[in-house]
Amino acid sequence: MTDDDLARALRRLDPAETPLDAPLPLDAERRLRQILDRPPVRRRRPMLVWTSAAAAVALILTIITGVMWMPGPPASALTPEPLVYTALPSGTGAAEVVAEAQARLAAGDGAVPPERRSLSLGWYFSASPDGAEATVFRREWVDFRWNEDLSGSVVTTAAEATDAGGDTVPNVDPAPGTVVGELTYVRNQFRPLSPTPPAASAEAMRALLVATTGATETLTAGDAMVGVRSLLGEWTLNDVQQGALLGVIAASPDARVLGTTRDRLGREVVGLAGIPSTTANADVTLLLSVDTGRIVGFESALIDANTDLDLPAGSLIEYVLWDVQGREDAPR
Repeated sequence: MTDDDLARALRRLDPAETPLDAPLPLDAERRLRQILDRPPVRRRRPMLVWTSAAAAVALILTIITGVMWMPGPPASALTPEPLVYTALPSGTGAAEVVAEAQARLAAGDGAVPPERRSLSLGWYFSASPDGAEATVFRREWVDFRWNEDLSGSVVTTAAEATDAGGDTVPNVDPAPGTVVGELTYVRNQFRPLSPTPPAASAEAMRALLVATTGATETLTAGDAMVGVRSLLGEWTLNDVQQGALLGVIAASPDARVLGTTRDRLGREVVGLAGIPSTTANADVTLLLSVDTGRIVGFESALIDANTDLDLPAGSLIEYVLWDVQGREDAPR
């Protein structure tokens, strides 16, 4: 029996819906590629595909839990500086912050249409044993476009390199604008959270967030925020949809108000934070634009120190920024 005959026999015994050459989920593919520092390789044999996916999950977990050991310089050279918040007036809770954001969304011009696209500028944690290089980190544009027939593509492009303080560092390879990763979905291969534009109601949005987080009872603020990060990784939502999404955050029992600050693009924002129940040692933050009310950023930081990676408590391990289409250096 040939390998192809064996594969066909196994498919008859267990006809999985996911194609054998399906790419990894977006977050898994992106983080695995950054750890390995090479483009993802699509494999066609079932066992290799399953092994590759399992390895990606394991590598992602090492980032959060600190199982992986890698020598490196102090964390201040590895991770961006945390945002500094100015406290809001006493008694201002998540419900008040969300209500103000929703009012701004309702008063906006509604110029952003729902679109099967997610364009983001982000930074993702990686460690380097080289102290000289570890003071520089690379931001990347991730442009995910998909179609009604569930085909699509993810193109990752290098952005400018900066040091931990946010100052631009010149002459670092690859040059800004260089495509460093590309992934293609064929027809019916992508599995979105919502194949059609999400309904603009808190109930519909909550159902989507529950589906992506696996929450079975109370949807905590942290879990809801992780779900928002997943949904905005697939869709550009209009103002009404974003208002409904914020309604889910407001209904969570444990959202914390951090105050106001400027995000890593200089936009004035207010931060809401929560702790996911399914992710060890992480505190996550949503950034809401003070001007528009829209969700424009997500950050994740360590709660406790990670001694294996020499990262103190509070070290940033991820940030992603949305509503960045208007930047001159954004992919077109």
